[in-house]
Amino acid sequence: MGAEKKKRTVVCCPYCDAEIAEAAFPFCQACKVTILYCPACRQPVPKGKEVCPNCGADIQKKSTKGGK
Repeated sequence: MGAEKKKRTVVCCPYCDAEIAEAAFPFCQACKVTILYCPACRQPVPKGKEVCPNCGADIQKKSTKGGK
């Protein structure tokens, strides 16, 4: 009765739907694609999307290389 079951969050590749072994690892081993994650909900987002399909957050590519 006192045992609680942890709810496991499954993260899948937005391209091939294969389960990603570690959500923090931005690479799908099944289809060999680097995955972009939403900065708000940390779910995978397909390339070219400007809005996260999971939470609606804006996806912005930050450029921090040598900018003046």
